[in-house]
Amino acid sequence: MLNKSQIEALLEQVTKKGKIVYGTKEVMEELKGSKAILISTSVKPEIRQKLLRDCKKNSIPVIEYNGSSIDLGRALGKNFRISVLSIKSTGGLDLKEILSE
Repeated sequence: MLNKSQIEALLEQVTKKGKIVYGTKEVMEELKGSKAILISTSVKPEIRQKLLRDCKKNSIPVIEYNGSSIDLGRALGKNFRISVLSIKSTGGLDLKEILSE
């Protein structure tokens, strides 16, 4: 399981070289083709359950971010809240190796 600082380091690398989609609605619409989904603690339980169910159905790994949507937004260098994000392209990073740690 990745800790908060490891996730933030991963996000820094992915935002430089890869592609992410953020926002609950946007992620839910573009779930297919995602390499991983990151969920903050601010996500409502019913949305969390739906995301987890859909990710399991599509074999997409879920990373639980142990921080609020404000923390996640700051980790991405944004001045707004981000509750959910999807990693669409890793920019060459081996995500499977990172997730297995």
